[in-house]
Amino acid sequence: MNLKKFLTCAVAVSILTGASTSYADDSTINRTERHLARENQKSETGYQRARFVKLTMDDNYTYYLDRESVKWVRVPYTSSEYMADVWIRMIERFPADDPDSALRDYEYFNPDEIGEVMMAREQSIRYAPIDLEVLRRKEYFMEHYYIRPKTKQIQFLCELEVVGHPQNNAEGREYSYSNWEDLIPGSVESMLYKAILKEIGTSMADANGHQTFADYFEEYTRISIR
Repeated sequence: MNLKKFLTCAVAVSILTGASTSYADDSTINRTERHLARENQKSETGYQRARFVKLTMDDNYTYYLDRESVKWVRVPYTSSEYMADVWIRMIERFPADDPDSALRDYEYFNPDEIGEVMMAREQSIRYAPIDLEVLRRKEYFMEHYYIRPKTKQIQFLCELEVVGHPQNNAEGREYSYSNWEDLIPGSVESMLYKAILKEIGTSMADANGHQTFADYFEEYTRISIR
């Protein structure tokens, strides 16, 4: 193939896919990475975009999505379907009218004494108020889930009780097709599922959401550029 034909193909594919003409950028930066880079930009208020998102609450806990934990992984034994891998932080609620609330031991960190907050301030990063509220709680629970938009199912992996920072040695269930659960209307899992997808969307649930310009180029031209 001569150079003129090659350049013509490249321009045509760029127009079809809406890709940037900066081939180096589009072929080396994964769409997911570009998305996360935008997500990590500071908001208009001057705060760092919130790491935690309040999803729902019940009589005992408030549930927060840890946005930094979200990733899309291929569903085993499929070629084009992806599931969301997420961690949920559960903070216990103590209603004011609870007669035992005065007897409970509230465990908090002073935000000014939290190491990661102190380091962020040294770099002129301002944590969003919701992040400071979540991070200051010393005792909490974490739950690990797979979310499968295609079938509207959820899979529980593990739950941790944490004081301070969790150790990086959590053991959970291995993925199993038999562990997928259908959503029961009104259940906490159903509310979490809906709130999570409202936050992260479903565009990354199929293979097209993970294709780069290089993938599109090679698919349409049958020419490898990597």
